[in-house]
Amino acid sequence: MRFHDIERIPADDAIDSLGEVPAERPRRPWLLVVASLMLVVLVAVVWGKWAESRNEADQLRAETKQVYREAEGLRTQAVQAEQRAALAEQRVALLEQQMRSLRAERGDLLQRMEAAGVEKPAPKPRVPKRPVRRAPAP
Repeated sequence: MRFHDIERIPADDAIDSLGEVPAERPRRPWLLVVASLMLVVLVAVVWGKWAESRNEADQLRAETKQVYREAEGLRTQAVQAEQRAALAEQRVALLEQQMRSLRAERGDLLQRMEAAGVEKPAPKPRVPKRPVRRAPAP
C-alpha cells in the first residue's frame, strides 16, 4: 500500500495536491504552554526555598559549632573546679591530720609536765582574726 493509495482524511483537505502545507500558522497547544510556565514558576520557587534552607542549614551548623565550643569550655571549667575541690579536700585532710598530731603532742607535753610537777602555763588570750577579704570570683 502506497501513500497515494491511502484514503484521505477530512483534515487533510488543507494540504494541496503538491503536499505543501498552506501558509497558516499552526495552532499552539495552550494547555502545554501554560503547564510549561507553571513548571518554570514551580522550579523557581523550589530553587529559592532550597537556597534559603541551605543558608539556614549553614547558619545552624555554625551555631552548633559555637555551642559545642562553649560546652567544651564549660566542661573544662568543671573539670578544673573538680580538681581544685579535690586539692582543697586533700589540704583540709592534711591540716586536720596536723592538728590532731599537734593536739596529741600538746597533750603528751601537758601530761609530762604534770608528772614532773610543773604547773600548767596560763593560756594566752585569743585575739580574733580579721576576716580576709577576697576578690570576687569572675
